[in-house]
Amino acid sequence: MRASPEQIFQEHGMSAFAKTDIHPANETDKGDGRTWPAPDLSLVASGRITPPEFPRDVFGEWADWIDRAAEVKNAPPDYVALGLLATAGSLLGNNRWAAPWSGWTEPPIIWGAIIGDPSASKSPALDAVFAPLNAVERRLSQEYQADWEAHDQGAEIANFVRAQWQDEARKAVKDGKEPPEKPITANPGEPPVRPRLRVSDVTTEKLAAIIRDQWRGLLLYRDELSGWIGNLDKYGGGGDRPFWLEAYGGRSYWVERQKHPIPIIVDRLTVGVVGGIQPDRLASLLFRGDDDGMLARFAVVWPEPAPLKRPTVSADDEIPRRAFERLLSLRPVVTEEDELRPFYVHFDPDAQNLLQEFRQQCRDWEAGSDGLMKSHIGKFPGLAVRIATIVLHLDWAIGIDAAPPDQVTANHLGRACHYVGEYLRPMAVRTYGDAAAPKEERAAIKLAKMIQQERFSDFTSRDIQRRKISGLRKKQEIEPALNILSQASWVRCETVKTGGHPRQVFQVNPAILQGT
Repeated sequence: MRASPEQIFQEHGMSAFAKTDIHPANETDKGDGRTWPAPDLSLVASGRITPPEFPRDVFGEWADWIDRAAEVKNAPPDYVALGLLATAGSLLGNNRWAAPWSGWTEPPIIWGAIIGDPSASKSPALDAVFAPLNAVERRLSQEYQADWEAHDQGAEIANFVRAQWQDEARKAVKDGKEPPEKPITANPGEPPVRPRLRVSDVTTEKLAAIIRDQWRGLLLYRDELSGWIGNLDKYGGGGDRPFWLEAYGGRSYWVERQKHPIPIIVDRLTVGVVGGIQPDRLASLLFRGDDDGMLARFAVVWPEPAPLKRPTVSADDEIPRRAFERLLSLRPVVTEEDELRPFYVHFDPDAQNLLQEFRQQCRDWEAGSDGLMKSHIGKFPGLAVRIATIVLHLDWAIGIDAAPPDQVTANHLGRACHYVGEYLRPMAVRTYGDAAAPKEERAAIKLAKMIQQERFSDFTSRDIQRRKISGLRKKQEIEPALNILSQASWVRCETVKTGGHPRQVFQVNPAILQGT
């Protein structure tokens, strides 16, 4: 049964407000014309719920390392765990995809946002994961350097052979003889491709070229995600956001630029994303413009800061380093046409049944949500599939089994569903706060904050429209917001005679401006 509006608001940590019509000042709540009821100030409260407890059991044998790494970095384990999931998923990349059932595939990549104040140790927490990743990259860089030197040496020999062949061919043509065939050794072959595991500041064109050449995909890390998201399409063209929206799904993509007549064709654009963001900067993103699905793709964690204390343990970087090496050792499938495709990891029957139950639960959650929260919950089934695939391979990578896993079980999916439904979902409610409310209430929240910021004692609908605030530009957007503020005793409507058409002026409860 669909939840009532009151239940929905309570679930989101907000007050429920009746959506009745605006009533004129001579109604009963005006009293004697000089007094006001106490305003409901919860309308501008953050609505921030207590964060859920970190679910250690989801991570199996990794839980101990996560705890130790978090203590060393004086950070919440939530940060380290999400960084681990995003990194491991990007290492799997296009080599391993999930296939729950026929017609449904998911790349094992995660977009993760760790939220906290500047002193919350967001970057140190991710460093706990990136330090062993850097060790793997150094090993790959050394191999690349050796391959490049060998190719360079081969290129010199090939140039010598080609020059000698050219001389012989010219002489043969001059003498009227058949020129010799070009030796195979005259071709140095394709140069080695520098392997990349992580990038931080790169254009979409360069990123597409990297993925085209190494195919597996990679991870984008940004210390401050809000700057990255806010600067998409900053220089025009309008192609950055569509590029990234496709990068989440691992779809094929063509990057075309006027300066380059030949487009960059990426078979599977697969890029994981992870980084930090401060709460105030997140708020500006949540209320900026329309939701195009970008923010809904991020798994968000916002725990309480870790208590300041001197660490009493150490974290072994060799554990994740060895695991990352094992994940990199996995290979894609080579088709009969000599093309690459992911190895599809299928779900066993019990996992399929559990997934269907989780999809229905997500549908029920959607029915009780609106706006950004509804869009976010819509991603939960696919996110659970991705995390189950990553957890499966993390179990293998830290273990001793030689053969790579080829099937997701109900155990792995159950852990993923718990992480998504019972941990990430309340984290999203805590994170989105006001933005998780229905559309009309979000507009009322914006209007209430505008009243406080500009210290209005009275205003008209036209005053609101002049400010051109997203969600408060049209009459049909403003009226429901005013209805909510009226019921919350923030404003009341008075009709002012002007000699022509009477004008509606909204008086502001004086208590609203006290202390602002």
